[in-house]
Amino acid sequence: MVLWAIAFLAGLIILAAGSVNSWLEEESHAARSFHARQMALSGLAIGMNPGINPNDPALIQGDPSDKEGESFYVKLYNDSGYINPNIWLAKSDRIIFQRLFEKWGVSEKDQEAAIDGLLDWQSPTELRSEHGAKRSEYEKIGLQGYPPNAPFLDAREMGMVIGFAPVMKANPEWKHFFSTFNPGKININYCSPDMFIDLLGLTPEQTEAFIKLAAGPDGISGTEDDIIFNDINQAAKLMGVSGLQEQLLLNYFGTTGNIRRIDSQGTYHGVTHHIIVIMGDSRGHTMLSWQEQ
Repeated sequence: MVLWAIAFLAGLIILAAGSVNSWLEEESHAARSFHARQMALSGLAIGMNPGINPNDPALIQGDPSDKEGESFYVKLYNDSGYINPNIWLAKSDRIIFQRLFEKWGVSEKDQEAAIDGLLDWQSPTELRSEHGAKRSEYEKIGLQGYPPNAPFLDAREMGMVIGFAPVMKANPEWKHFFSTFNPGKININYCSPDMFIDLLGLTPEQTEAFIKLAAGPDGISGTEDDIIFNDINQAAKLMGVSGLQEQLLLNYFGTTGNIRRIDSQGTYHGVTHHIIVIMGDSRGHTMLSWQEQ
């Protein structure tokens, strides 16, 4: 009985030690997560300053690759340089999507299914497009209450559309082309070089020449000497486009809009915290979105 008692007590001690160790690990991770978030908030405060440029050294503190240290790294984007799918779907404009999907290697059949699916997601009626999907199709895959028959609230919702999977497979970076926060056309001052290549059909050489021109004397984009276009026709002349490329440029690109996206990543002893904030400068620095990961 004494031996059994000793064994029983030993088991209790081991169990208690394991529980305490687990609790300590959880508390340690919680503490590191808290500090990582504080680092992300510190970077966010700097990134929200409208006077900060994307290449400002103040946006980086510490070494993000150091697993034992603390750091923050802030990336600045401008959502006015992205495509707002709601604007073009409301106009039943399929060309802007076809241009991208074809460039990404999506078959014509899958293009039609993806575009019809996007249209059906936001269409206020229950009428289904030829290759689209409505409530019954979504219920079959377990998505009750979809589609909402309303515009996309966030571009990430496009990934839920039935028929959109081939697009995501063809280009895993598709999210970098769309934003529901851009109130108008694609701002040529802030769009990525990929937009010129994939949507307009410019060659990489044409794109590189235009980007260098727009970067100003220092040749670095995102600095104070960048050329800011106020007239899309002027940009078209400097870009040297004509014919279809010029028509696409004038149809889908503009020079207005300033929607600031601040992506702040804080790291503390191997734990990372992301905060993404979107500010609408055209609305008096209104905060449009706050996301944490």
